[in-house]
Amino acid sequence: MVALVLIPVLVSILTLGQAVHVYIGAQAAAAAGARAAGSAGEFGPEQRHRVEDELRANGIDPAGCKVGPPDTVVVGLDQPIPVTVSCPQRIDIPFLPLPNASVDLASTFVARGEVNR
Repeated sequence: MVALVLIPVLVSILTLGQAVHVYIGAQAAAAAGARAAGSAGEFGPEQRHRVEDELRANGIDPAGCKVGPPDTVVVGLDQPIPVTVSCPQRIDIPFLPLPNASVDLASTFVARGEVNR
């Protein structure tokens, strides 16, 4: 009887722990991308590659995440440049059927342009 209660609780803890791991990885990737964009004065393919490398380093598949801004953005000195990383995550809890158990774990970091144009 106790196992019927403990197994779903343990699986739920592992599922939520995985979601927290993905959220922390998305935060790290957004921060790395914002730092790279600020030092280059733009968010382009090189900075997007930096975000994808950071996601891979945290064990997250970059193909399943959205990185913004979608196009190349060039900013001047001290202009803000936001970088957003959004990773959808499915939350499955045994014996508790949730019809829409997807959570969008998104993180946005803003850096300032460091290049005088």
